[in-house]
Amino acid sequence: MVQPKPKNMTRSQKEAKVEEFKQKIEENPVVGILDMNSLPSRQLQQIKKEMKDFADIKMSRKTLMQLSIDQAEKEGVDSLKENNATQPAFIFSEKDPFQLYSLIKKNKTSAAAQGGEIAPNDIEVPEGDTGIGPGPMLGKLQQTGAQVQVDDGTIHVQKGSVMVKKGETITRDDAEILNQLGLEPLQIGLDLDIAYNDGEIFTAEQLNIDEEEYRADVETAASMAFNLAVNAGIVNETTAPTIVGEAARKARNLSISEGIPTEDTIEEILAYASSNAEGVDSQVDLESVEVSEDEEEEDSETEESEKEEE
Repeated sequence: MVQPKPKNMTRSQKEAKVEEFKQKIEENPVVGILDMNSLPSRQLQQIKKEMKDFADIKMSRKTLMQLSIDQAEKEGVDSLKENNATQPAFIFSEKDPFQLYSLIKKNKTSAAAQGGEIAPNDIEVPEGDTGIGPGPMLGKLQQTGAQVQVDDGTIHVQKGSVMVKKGETITRDDAEILNQLGLEPLQIGLDLDIAYNDGEIFTAEQLNIDEEEYRADVETAASMAFNLAVNAGIVNETTAPTIVGEAARKARNLSISEGIPTEDTIEEILAYASSNAEGVDSQVDLESVEVSEDEEEEDSETEESEKEEE
C-alpha cells in the first residue's frame, strides 16, 4: 500500500514541505484531496505517469498538509480539511473539478477482492452458466441467496442475488466465491474526495455525474427552450432564422391560396389556377351536355339579332 514518506523529517524539512504545498495551493486554480487508501504503490506510480500532463499529485503527513492549507492565502480553501480521506494526498490541476473527477475515474481498473475490502457498490451474483462443476460451490452460491441448479454438468444461476451490499465488508468467503466466478468487484485507482475551485468546494457526490445523461438532459432542455421561443415569437440570434423562415413560408402560402400575386408567387398562382382549370375540364364533358329547345331558340334569336346589327 502507499505510505506517506519520509517517515523521519527534520524541522526544516517539515517547514520546506509546508511551504511547497502552500505555494502549489496558491498557484493552482484547482486543489483536491485524494484518498490513497488501499492503492498499491506500483499502480500509483503508473497513474501518476498517465496523469502528469494535467495533474500533479503530492502526499505527506496529514498534519503538514493541514498546515499548508491553513497558511495558503485563498478564500474558502480551509474547507479542504473537511475531507473523508483515510490516507489523503494533494492533487493540483488546471482542469475544472468535474473534468478532473472524470479523468481520475477513467484511470481506474477493476481488481479481484482478497477479503477485508469495503464493497464500492452492490456486488451481485449474475444469472447464467458459471462454468463450475457441482460440488461445494453449489452450497456456497445457495447461501448467497441465489437460485441455482446443475445443468449439463455445470452450475447455472437461475436467479441472481446481491451477496454484498455497498459499504459492507467483503469477507474471505465472499472473495473466494467472487474469484471462482471470475468477478472483479473492486476499482483500483485514485479517489477524489473533495475539490476546491475559485472559492467553491465540491464533494465527490457532486462531481460524480453521468456525462451521457447530463449531455442528453442539456440537449433536451435546449431543444424545448428553442421550440418555446419560436412558438412565442421570441426573436434572438438563435431563433431568428427559424421564425423568419416560418413567417415567409406562411406568407407565401397565403399569397398562393388567395390569389394575391407577387413577383415571387405569380408563377405558382398561374400554375395553381391552370391546374384547377384542367381539373374542372377533366370532370366536365361539354359535348354530352343537352341543350333545351328554349335555349336553342334563344341562341338562334341572338345570332339573328347580331346579323341585323351588322
